[in-house]
Amino acid sequence: MKIVIPILILSAAIILTGCLDDPDCNSQTTNFVNIKFYNSDNNEADTLNINGVIASGTDSVFFEEAEVSSIRLPLRPDTVQTTFVFDSELGIDTLILKYSVNTRLVSEDCGIEMVFSELEYVRSDFGSIEVVNKILVEQVTEDVKIFN
Repeated sequence: MKIVIPILILSAAIILTGCLDDPDCNSQTTNFVNIKFYNSDNNEADTLNINGVIASGTDSVFFEEAEVSSIRLPLRPDTVQTTFVFDSELGIDTLILKYSVNTRLVSEDCGIEMVFSELEYVRSDFGSIEVVNKILVEQVTEDVKIFN
């Protein structure tokens, strides 16, 4: 019995340290843009009643009948520009976002990841737009500010 406990501890230590050699394949990049709405009079967070948001060139409808203060929308990886059409209490508004899509090799085991960067707006029917984050990463909760 005295020899069994040290063998079990040694076996557990070998098994647990064996996992340390595996690469970290958790990507921090994303193709989702986080948009927050603000009141243009006082620059404070605001809500918007949305009937629907569509991405041009797709049949996807996002946020049907919702009151939101922020939304998270996917950028198309097959192009360098995505057009969103908002149907809201303000009417029909278009937001066109332009960006670069690059790939980078994470490691041989993990493969490649897509990096969305150089985010900017090309056109907007909203009152005012501010891009606050040009590289899309998971940890960031605000990439674009829309003022109404």
